[in-house]
Order: sequence, then structure tokens, then C-alpha cells
Amino acid sequence: MRLKTLHNALFGAVLATLLPGGCAFAWSFAVTGDSHDDRSGLFSRVLLAVDGSDMEFLVHVGDITEQNKAEEWKRFRKAVTSLRKPLHPVIGNRDRIGKGAEARFARRFGLPGTSYSFDHNDAHFAVLDNAGLSLEEKTLAWLDRDLAAHPKGENGTAFLFVAMHIPPVTGEIRPHGTRPGYEERSRKLLRILKKHRVDAVLAGHEHMNLAEDWDGILVVVTGIERIPFLPFQRTGFYRIDLEDGKVRETFVRVDAAP
Repeated sequence: MRLKTLHNALFGAVLATLLPGGCAFAWSFAVTGDSHDDRSGLFSRVLLAVDGSDMEFLVHVGDITEQNKAEEWKRFRKAVTSLRKPLHPVIGNRDRIGKGAEARFARRFGLPGTSYSFDHNDAHFAVLDNAGLSLEEKTLAWLDRDLAAHPKGENGTAFLFVAMHIPPVTGEIRPHGTRPGYEERSRKLLRILKKHRVDAVLAGHEHMNLAEDWDGILVVVTGIERIPFLPFQRTGFYRIDLEDGKVRETFVRVDAAP
């Protein structure tokens, strides 16, 4: 009995190191976005970089296509065929052009809808559809419910992420083309994120690469396709590392093939 008790105590101690507050393993994933039918060939190089790395999956934060045309999706499917790791998509405003685009997007990726969530290792990811250039009340309510159902620090959940196409309005970010009231809705979003202790927001839309601390929440904005005629742009994607309860972002530069 003593040996069994000792075994149980040791097992409990080891398990405790694997649970939130003492995560004993480290892992990473990649974030890219705004590939826009891969006109520059940069997205294909992102796929190669991710596939040949220790990053466990790729999040694409939207605008996979330029005009949501069938031939663009055919080229996308061909490009990702060789990717041996999971790809988790976010719908972008370009991907919702045309009647019924949201339903087709969900069917294309086998999703329950354009807002959905998934778990990986000790992290929970809520994918938010704000591709209509707004943060609707029903969408924010869905996010609040989803995060409440996956409380940080319980059931092995050590990290919480929210992925969306259009970034919120922050101290440094003023996303273009949004509908009236977006800044106010961004403040409501921040309250939800802080209530549930979300670690990071992943977004695109702005065709730039930057990271910002938004009142204690990391906001990563990334986009692979360059803005025409704008000098000194850096192209690449973000690697996100998770270890010991901390999230760290690293920009990975990717250049087009000569």
C-alpha cells in the first residue's frame, strides 16, 4: 500500500507540472494572413518554412483569396496539398464576397460555421468571424460563451487565443474600412478578453507585421502580401512560442523567390 501511495503521489506531482501554472513542455505554431491568391509567391514560401519547422500548425487569419473565385480556391488547395501540418483558417472580407460565401467557406474547410473553436495541447483557440468589417453583438456574445466554456487554468487549458481577420482598435492599430461603432465594439471586446484572461489576439487585414501589448493582451497583426508602392516593408509570418505560461512572438522573414 505504501508503494502504491508513493506511486500515486509521484504521478500527481508529475501531472501537476503538466497542468496550468507549471507547464513542463514547450511548443509553437505559425500565423500568416492576407495571401490574396498568392500573387507574389510568398505564401508558398511560408508553407515551406512552416512544414520544415517544429511549429505544429498554421493559422491563416483571412483573405486567402482576392475575389473569392473558384479558380483561386483551386490554386489554394493545390498549394496546401503538400503541407503536412494542420491549417486553421479565419474568414477574411475578401473570402466572403458573393452570396452564400460564409456557408461555402465553412463547408470548404469542414467547419461548423465561420466562428468556431478548437483545442491544441494546452491551448484553446476561438476563431471569430468579423470579416463583415464589424464586431456584431451576437459575435461578441458567442465569443464570451465560448471562452467561458473553456476557463483558463481548468481542464488542462493554460492558454487562450482569439483569431480574427480585422484587428481591434488599439493604441497603435486603426484598421481600415471598418463600419461605424467598431472602436466602441473593440473596447467591449477588450473587456471580454480581460475577463477570461486571454493571452493573445491574432489578426491580419492591414498588410503589415507588428505586435502590440494591448492593456496586457498581446495583439499580433500579420500579412504576407505587400502594399503596392509602400517602401521598407518586411514580409514574413509570426512564430508563436508557448512555454511556462508565457507567450512569445517572433517575426520570421520570408522573401519571394528571385
